[in-house]
Amino acid sequence: MKKLDQKVAIVTGAAQGIGLAIAEELALAGAHVAIFDLKLESAQASAAEIAKLGVTSRGYAVDVSDSKAVNDAFDQVVSDFGRLDILVNNAGISMVGPHIKDITDEVWDLSLGVMQSGVFYCMRAATKYFLPQRSGSVVNISSIRGFSSNPGRIAYCATKAAVIMMTKVAAAEWAPYGVRANAIAPGVQRTPMWDIDVELGVVDEERVLRVTPAGRLGDPKEVGRLAVFLCSNDAEFINGDCITIDGGLTTVPIEGEVTRPE
Repeated sequence: MKKLDQKVAIVTGAAQGIGLAIAEELALAGAHVAIFDLKLESAQASAAEIAKLGVTSRGYAVDVSDSKAVNDAFDQVVSDFGRLDILVNNAGISMVGPHIKDITDEVWDLSLGVMQSGVFYCMRAATKYFLPQRSGSVVNISSIRGFSSNPGRIAYCATKAAVIMMTKVAAAEWAPYGVRANAIAPGVQRTPMWDIDVELGVVDEERVLRVTPAGRLGDPKEVGRLAVFLCSNDAEFINGDCITIDGGLTTVPIEGEVTRPE
């Protein structure tokens, strides 16, 4: 029997990148997967690929920053699949470059809406099913930027730090019900989002490779396999933790680059 045989999982932001890799690994472990993404076409296309792995998968258009949309989507997933066992909060956006003085209200509100409020809305929606059935596992995707700051990313860093603490609060509240919550803090991953930032020149890939002890970027599948472990019975006594997966990047202090005024 596979680790997650017949479990039902929701993965947010799963049409590409880390989210898609997580969905694929959950499916390979035997879970049926509901794909949440902003665009229905993208979600359905990814679900069709996941279904080729021998599980049931469906795509849903969901704006995780909209609490009603989240609640309705969770209810629909349970109606379609019959149950819910796993939630992976992965949906995120990348805003790299502007410093605090240049951050607009729109960028700030959008970042918090997706990566902080969205995580909260989904966690809250999951409790409707997890707590009464006294089982369930939540994995929140944070980032090394949740504890290692990065100039030009205040909104991203703030939300990822919040996710770590939200995970710990949830773990303490839910443990008596047999429900677990953990977080994963990926380092730099080879994703479409990263490749776009490289092309725009807002990140320096060569420098990242120089300062990462492993000498390479992360593979999103590695994050997916870690998520599978955390959702499985093998991790049943791991609760409220945040596990870093970054090739050693945050273990070696380095002198950061500072932009100085002319």
